[in-house]
Amino acid sequence: MHGGNNVIVKSIKLKNFRNFSELNIDLNNILNIFIGDNGQGKTNLLESIYLCSIGKTFKLNSENDLIKFGQNSFEVEILINKENGSNIVSKVINITYVKNQKRIVKINGVKLEKNSELIGLLNNVIFTPDDLKIIKGSPIERRKFINIDISQIKPKYKYLLKNYKKVITGRNNILKDLTNNSNRDVLSIWNDYLIDIGSEIIFYRKEYIKNLKHYAALIYANISDNKENFELLYKCDIGNVENLSKNEIKEIFREKINKSIENEIFRKNSLYGPHKDDIIIKINDKDFKYFGSQGQQRSAVLAIKLAEIEIIKNEIGEYPILLLDDVLSELDNKRKNFLINYIKNIQTIITSTDDNDLKDLVKNNDKKIFHICEGNIGNIII
Repeated sequence: MHGGNNVIVKSIKLKNFRNFSELNIDLNNILNIFIGDNGQGKTNLLESIYLCSIGKTFKLNSENDLIKFGQNSFEVEILINKENGSNIVSKVINITYVKNQKRIVKINGVKLEKNSELIGLLNNVIFTPDDLKIIKGSPIERRKFINIDISQIKPKYKYLLKNYKKVITGRNNILKDLTNNSNRDVLSIWNDYLIDIGSEIIFYRKEYIKNLKHYAALIYANISDNKENFELLYKCDIGNVENLSKNEIKEIFREKINKSIENEIFRKNSLYGPHKDDIIIKINDKDFKYFGSQGQQRSAVLAIKLAEIEIIKNEIGEYPILLLDDVLSELDNKRKNFLINYIKNIQTIITSTDDNDLKDLVKNNDKKIFHICEGNIGNIII
């Protein structure tokens, strides 16, 4: 990976967020390492950055759980610098939340109308031990993963997802209550919505997975010394759409709905569409979910995560920040060294319980090392 990245988190301020009463730290432009035992707050720190990037956390659904025990609200504020040629634009992202009220998100002091407007301002790639779910987990996990990825680079996509959910709910309500022919006409309208919005989602996924496959295969080949063939396939619920245009996808989708409508009416449920999609990951033509060793599975997730970085760089023109949550201990030396070498020019924030994991990283001159204990940061070694 070459060249500097163009978006940097300069500082983080936390107030009553998780186990932090108050925190105010400045970050290094390249490498930031947070060392501490489990339960001290390392992941919470990454969670605060992720919250300012995606607008939601990667751990929990309930914002009440993010408030420090015994408190009534939390505040997260991060300062980012965006480089644009020789210009540097600073932006302050501030999120405040009072228990059981609506979250308030501000950029440079101006309140956002919709929290989703946050997405794309600070792109990130996060790698946690839980990411093995991309391979081992259910199709829901894999859909969630690509949905977050595509939303960061295609702002329209998150609105399509939101509308698609509404369409599925509305259409299912009609299917449950199809008592007369007039409702058939209403169903026909919902079918059009389903096909129009669903086809766009499918098209975005098809294009994204094609790119992901390209980069991940190259990276996996490097990790495995070209000994294994890595494949990523989009298992689209309506059929093979690999070489189809948006209009052709619509035609196939409509055909599928027309053929299955009686069955859907009988089942009272929307049976086909992108809400049933999956991704198949293969090594040497075998489905990884069942045949990959743990080492291979970790290599595959690493390749996918590093491929995400490349796609964001190509689409947006700037590198994302990389958040690594206690994953170095999961990698053997070969994979660890590959990762360290790959990320040396992008801002990376790493948490670890073990100093030994970081021996090779500490050789990097451009770094800050922090020690976290019970929500406090001390022993800052620069």
